[in-house]
Amino acid sequence: MYTYMAHVEREKREKREYNVYDYFNSGTYVRDEESIESALKRFKREVTNAGILTELKKREYYEKPSIIKKRAIEAAVRKRVRKVRLFSVE
Repeated sequence: MYTYMAHVEREKREKREYNVYDYFNSGTYVRDEESIESALKRFKREVTNAGILTELKKREYYEKPSIIKKRAIEAAVRKRVRKVRLFSVE
């Protein structure tokens, strides 16, 4: 039995490089009577809101799973300290 998910997994294994446009569908159409500057500003806002640039920077180099876990723990500690500092009654 051939399923779509099996096809996707096989394709990921075979194809080690990924096309950015497959994962991030962000595009802007220039409206009638709209300047290029305003369309570019709208496109930049869409890209920022979608988190495309941060995702690309994060995936630029391979990170070991242990490093990812360590970074997540450090972020949780920072968040906890910030929350305690914000809600502490002195």
